[in-house]
Amino acid sequence: MSDQPSQEEINENEWMDPANWRAGIFYYSEKDSRFWVPKRMMFGRRRFGGTPNFAQDSARKFMMIVIGVCVLVFLVVVSLENSYR
Repeated sequence: MSDQPSQEEINENEWMDPANWRAGIFYYSEKDSRFWVPKRMMFGRRRFGGTPNFAQDSARKFMMIVIGVCVLVFLVVVSLENSYR
């Protein structure tokens, strides 16, 4: 039997480490293999949903796409509003 922790144990330990949470809401851990992690409890309340692990390239690309789509939708709405004036 191996004395090394499993990846699941490493993921859980990394998630529980407060040093891996930036501003309490952004998760960044290179040792955690997960793309999406559950949100932390805040103020003693369970929070639903998850957050990307920003140490993963795929999570950063995903967030850039989400932000890009939001900006594109905003620009289209502003453009259409200006064209009706």
